[in-house]
Formats: sequence, C-alpha cells, structure tokens
Amino acid sequence: MYHYRRDIVRKTLFSLLVILAFCIVAGSLAAASQIIGDVTPPAPATPEPMPVPPTELPTASPTTSSPPITHPTTVPITEPTTEVTITVEPTLGGGKGWIDVNCNVNGASVYFDGIPQGVTSGGILSVAVSPTATPVRTVTVTKAGYTSWSDPLPHMPADKEHVPIYATINPLTTPTIPPVQTGTIYAQSTPGGAAIYLNGNLYGYASLTIPNLPPGTYSLKASLAGYTPDTQLINVYAGQTATYYPNLQPSPPAPRSTGTVSVTSAPDHAIVYVDGNYQGKAPLTVTLYPGSHSFHVTLPGYTDYSTTVYVNPNTNQRLNAAMVPALSGTVIVASQQGAAVFMDSLAQGSIKPSGSLSLYNIPGGDHIFKVTAPGYIDWINTIYVQPNTITTITASLTAAGSKPAPAPATGGFTIVSTPSGADIYVDNLFLGYTPATPQGILAGEHQVTLKYAGYVDYSSFATVNAGQTTPLAISLQPAPTPTPVSATSPALFIGGLLGAAGIAQYVRRRS
Repeated sequence: MYHYRRDIVRKTLFSLLVILAFCIVAGSLAAASQIIGDVTPPAPATPEPMPVPPTELPTASPTTSSPPITHPTTVPITEPTTEVTITVEPTLGGGKGWIDVNCNVNGASVYFDGIPQGVTSGGILSVAVSPTATPVRTVTVTKAGYTSWSDPLPHMPADKEHVPIYATINPLTTPTIPPVQTGTIYAQSTPGGAAIYLNGNLYGYASLTIPNLPPGTYSLKASLAGYTPDTQLINVYAGQTATYYPNLQPSPPAPRSTGTVSVTSAPDHAIVYVDGNYQGKAPLTVTLYPGSHSFHVTLPGYTDYSTTVYVNPNTNQRLNAAMVPALSGTVIVASQQGAAVFMDSLAQGSIKPSGSLSLYNIPGGDHIFKVTAPGYIDWINTIYVQPNTITTITASLTAAGSKPAPAPATGGFTIVSTPSGADIYVDNLFLGYTPATPQGILAGEHQVTLKYAGYVDYSSFATVNAGQTTPLAISLQPAPTPTPVSATSPALFIGGLLGAAGIAQYVRRRS
C-alpha cells in the first residue's frame, strides 16, 4: 500500500514537471512572436482552434514499476493582434514630377488652371504633380502692379521629370497724359465779392476760377459798388493758372488839391498824352495832381512834341504845342521780283532782284499801295506810313489760273475788344473792325494796332503760327473827359482892364 501511494505521487510530480516545462516553452514562443510582431505587420487572423481537453492519465498498475510516459496535448495560445504604423512618403498617382515656374519677379502668384499654387521665391516656384493626374493646361503668373503672364503647359512631367516654365511680367506703365491745351485764370478781389467780367461778359463773383481757356490774352474787369472798377489784360498759357488780384479803391477818391493845364496845338486836333496816358485831342484841359508831368503831343505828318510841366495846386497853366511838319518816312515793299509798285495810283518802280523796293521821303499818313505782276492777282492795301520810321510792306502775290504758286505758311488772329467796333491794323494794314478773324497772315511776329474814337490807341506785337489762329482780347482804355477851362479870375480881369487903360493913356500922351 505504501509503495502504491509513492508511485502515484511520483507520477503526479512527473506530470506537473512536464506541464511546467511546456508552459515555459510556450511562454518563450509567445515572447518571440511579440518581438516579431513589432517589426512585421500582423498576418491575417486565423480561426482560433477549439481547445482540446487534456487526455486523462492512465492509472498505473500496482505491478508496474515505471509509469507509462504520455505526451501532453498542446494547448493553443491566442496571440494578441498588434497594430503597426509605417510612415511612407506619399506618391502622386503613378509617380511624381515637377513643374518649375521661373519668374523675373519674386512674390508673384502662380496658378494652374486658375487654382493657386504659391508664390515665387528666388526666381522660381517648383510644384510637384502626378504624371497620371488631371493634366495642367494653363499656367498663369500675376502680381499687383505688374502685367499678367499666361501660357499653356507644354506637357505634363513624367516621373522624376522637371518641366521648366519661364514667365516674364513687367511693371504697369503709367498712361500717357495728353498735353494740356488750355489754361486757367484765378480771380480774387480786395475787398472780396467783386463782379468779374471776362472780355466784357459777367462770369461770376470773386473769388472764382475760370477754367478751359485757350492760350491768349483776356480782358478782366472787377466791379464792386462803392469802388472804382479795375481792368487788366491777363495772359493765359497752356497748362498754367494766371492770377488776377484787383485791389479796388473807394470811389470817388478822397478829396485832393489839383491843378489844370490847358493844351492847344497848331494845327489843332493833335493827340495829347500825359504821363503816357491818352487824354484826347487838342484843344483840351487836363486836371492833374501837383507835381511834374510829361506831355507828349503827336499829329500825323508832324514831328512829335514833348515837354515837362510842373503843375501847381489850384492854378491853371497853358501849353501851346507848335507842331513842326514831320520828315518823310521810308517804305520798303517786299514782293515778287519785277512786280510793279504803285502808291496813290502813281508808279514808284518795280521790285528789285533782291526781292524788295525802297521808297524814301514818303509823307506820313495813310497811302494806298498796289503791287501788280503778269500772271498774278493784284495786291492792294491801305498802309499807314509813320514819319521818321521805316515801314515794311510784304505784298504776297497769288498766282492767277488753275495752278497758283505754293502759298507761304500763314495763320490768323481772332481779335475781340472792349468796346467792339475798333479799327484793326496789322503791320499798318487795315483789316476791318472788331470782333474779326483776319486770316492769311504770314507766320511770324506782327504789330497789331486798334483804334477807336474816344479811346487810347492800342499797339502791341503778337505772333502768328502757321495753320493756327492766335486769340487776342484787348481792352481799350477810355480817354479822360476833358475838364472845362477854369473861368478867368476877377483879379486877372481887373489887371487886364488896368493894363488897357494904361496903354490908352500912353497913346493919348504921345499924340
């Protein structure tokens, strides 16, 4: 009995040792599979085997000295599934290529078929694309302040291929501004609010701006109740602003002592200027402030008379200008060689090979000149010859017939005046009355003279450009109203009577 129990214990211990060894081997295999699982992606899961119950150990026969060895059934071990993440650089479609957009400006935006891709840096933007993706058709490069560039892509890049694109964008150019053809006048009066007249027409009230004026000379007038009007000629130039700042004085002026000068001329009707200002025709009386004043008296055909008069307050002085017949003037007529020249219907000669004819000792005043030549239309004009000066006449003849000679370059004037109706003389040629637009005037500088009864003569030089009309706006200054001669004082009258009585007494004694 004792031996039997000992055999059973031995068998039991042996079985336990076998089971323990099996567990150790199984644990080692599980650890090895765990290590392998950390590296290798897990294999597809397989159905777990059904566990098999262990085989019962045979009961040892009491007579057997050694128990029979039985192999234990392997217990299946379920291995845990482990997720392994492997980072792989993504590939585009069936490979990867690049579109290299080269641009001459950094910071330019790149678009593929309207889809933004980035901006250029260092002169390039390289965009990765898949050769098998949707093909890029158009590449566009833009930047603010620059022209846009757009072009089709030559072809999609193959795997590992770079397709270069070269885009050039240029700065936007400033549009060319046409040159300014007009000018502006800015008028501001002191005191403010004066009515501003442009060429005699009310434009508005100061301060104001008169825009879009063609270049030329304009008459500006400022008028305000209680003040003396102001009139000035303002020159306007293209693209510039001319200013008119009239400083109006209270009207009438403050009382001030004056004197008078009675001017006569021999012969009568000589034109009188005082301090350069037109006064009228003699005989006349001029009222002046005390002090020295220059007198200039002129009469066609006579030598000018000039003197200085010191005017005393509250006194009247007399000035008699004895006019001396003027020396004859000289006239130079320029025209076609061989053309005949007539003055006041009298033949004067023909144009020399030099192209002109000089006429001497021509009396001052208006004369009718005619220049004629075979095959040409007669040239006739009234010319004012100034004494002691050289008057040049250019008589441009126009060929008669269907093939006239080429006409020289000419232009014209547009002349307006305040008041209108003034006589117009260009280079001493009478050309009508204002307002007028005389044409056919040779290009160059010409003397323009306006005359109007009761106004000071205006004379200045203006330029005519070929094919253009030069505007002239002229404001004539009114001649002062002659002041009546002051009545003879009682003392002078009594002195005259006493003088006459003395002369009569002297004559009586002699007789």
